[in-house]
Amino acid sequence: MLKDEDFENIIKNLKSIPRPRMTHNQTILCYMQGTEPEPEVPVEELLPCPFLDNEGLCKVYERRPLMCRLMASVYPCSTRGAELPPFLFKISTIALQLVENIDKGGLYGNLFDLLVFLRDYKKGKAEEIPNYLLSNLDVDELPILPEEKDVKSWVGHLYRTPIDSEKTFRDILNELREKFEANYSSLDFLKDIF
Repeated sequence: MLKDEDFENIIKNLKSIPRPRMTHNQTILCYMQGTEPEPEVPVEELLPCPFLDNEGLCKVYERRPLMCRLMASVYPCSTRGAELPPFLFKISTIALQLVENIDKGGLYGNLFDLLVFLRDYKKGKAEEIPNYLLSNLDVDELPILPEEKDVKSWVGHLYRTPIDSEKTFRDILNELREKFEANYSSLDFLKDIF
């Protein structure tokens, strides 16, 4: 559970944490339509993650978000922003896109912006979604170039992975997408959280 001092540290560091201008799927749509996505706004200096304690250990490790679980930085988180090897970056992006496809009623953005918004919403201090938090959308196309045979192979293997005796990962993924589409609308997830 995050404490008030954790939120103070997060808010203090928000300017040094990149704020995405588009979701993964919005970016893919741009490319599919033959347009360039909006360039991201660079931050002046990437600071260490606000979840790190004084010894450089993660305070939320047991409950770390998916984004953190997908990270395998070539540099320690305590020294600078995460940097992933190219293949891991690519499959992490695809994994986040699959989550965006399922979570159609959810929000997309900088994790720390999301946490501050959810805290303020819970306390009744936020009634509207800030414009820097984006709505998820569903796009089935994956960002794989024809020459990226290793990524295609990884996705094919993932989709064919048996989850139980009758269903593959792809079957479960499609069931989840259908379930969320039928039962969720924007911000319905807040009822489940609060």
